[in-house]
Amino acid sequence: MNQSFISKVGRFVSKRRSSQSLPSQRRARRARPTVYAFLALLTLTLTSVSHANEFHGGVDFYEKGNYEQALKYFEGSLSSGETAAARHNLALTYFQLGQPAEAAWQIERALRIDPLKTEYHYKLGALRQQLGLFEHEPEWYQIAAQLLTTKIWIALATTSFWLLLAALFLPRIGGLQINIGIKAIRLISLLALLLSAPALWLNYQMQAIGIVVNEEATELHAAPASAAPTSGIARPGERAQILDQHNDFYQVKTESQITGWIAKDSFRALSQ
Repeated sequence: MNQSFISKVGRFVSKRRSSQSLPSQRRARRARPTVYAFLALLTLTLTSVSHANEFHGGVDFYEKGNYEQALKYFEGSLSSGETAAARHNLALTYFQLGQPAEAAWQIERALRIDPLKTEYHYKLGALRQQLGLFEHEPEWYQIAAQLLTTKIWIALATTSFWLLLAALFLPRIGGLQINIGIKAIRLISLLALLLSAPALWLNYQMQAIGIVVNEEATELHAAPASAAPTSGIARPGERAQILDQHNDFYQVKTESQITGWIAKDSFRALSQ
């Protein structure tokens, strides 16, 4: 399998220790915030180094064909922060272990983190084709909506809304002349609001999307119970929209436009 996706990043930590002592307690108290900041930075750096070590350890095991150990290391690297590269490598590892549906979830998750990665789109298309699923290129506005997180879009929409209101009404209330600066604020705020509103709607829609992670075709039921009549079949790796949930079941609508209830251990949302 092509290994060109792996980029090896070196991380270096420089430490400097001073032997000078402060003559007074006042200066010592002033130095405490600096010490605390240094300790916090050191902790963050060590965590990053640990993440890098686990990530590269997974790469080494993968290249040696020890996919079980590679899986453990890549999953361990997620403990200090989720990255698109780790999810991508997990997708390749699960594929090598004969779990293409789980691999599909991992690569889809990687694209949620880095939607501009062309290589991930290509590999997802190839994987879905192997699973017998149709793949189409996402629209540009779908990719654009994922460039920022939902929280950032909410902050942008809120800020632009209040800025627009202020730029519209404060000059009238205060009797100020509407100059080019106020006009610029109005225009920028309006554009930001027009961009963030549909992006929020798209992100909300995409949060309800998940993947069938069961490696076998999974029955959908007419009610949230295993004994309920079957309403259709969900294929491994297939996307579905979450409509509702009850106890251990999701009600979903699959790409094939089949609606039914699926066990939560066979389906995983991409918003996790």
